Amino acid sequence: MVPSDAIDAVTERGIAGDHTFGRMRHVTIVFEDDWRAAAATLGVDVDPAGRRANVLVSGGSGARLVGATIRLSDAVIAVKGITQPCPVMDAAAPGMQAALKPGGLAGVWGRIVRGGTIRPGDELRAESRESSA
Repeated sequence: MVPSDAIDAVTERGIAGDHTFGRMRHVTIVFEDDWRAAAATLGVDVDPAGRRANVLVSGGSGARLVGATIRLSDAVIAVKGITQPCPVMDAAAPGMQAALKPGGLAGVWGRIVRGGTIRPGDELRAESRESSA
């Protein structure tokens, strides 16, 4: 995770300049509260930048948003699933990969429905939920 003044979310493609641009997972979002909860189980304070994600959101919980459409600034994102923690998480702190698994604490991934520029301080808003019918 690299701090940025703005990132460009491109409709049906992903985050401009990201290594996953054009692939299935357009954007990954990590939630600071989830990250800190996982780190607390290890008894350490771990910088959320250790999580390779496109967006860091303060507060909240990511798992509850799976199946929702969310808005970050002008960008609209269909949240499709929980991001599975990988061994890179253990580079942030030994044991972090396992600590992020319970409760889906590693963040979520989604697809860009409508593009826009996302900036620090933009509010995340849940717009709707997918129908289960």
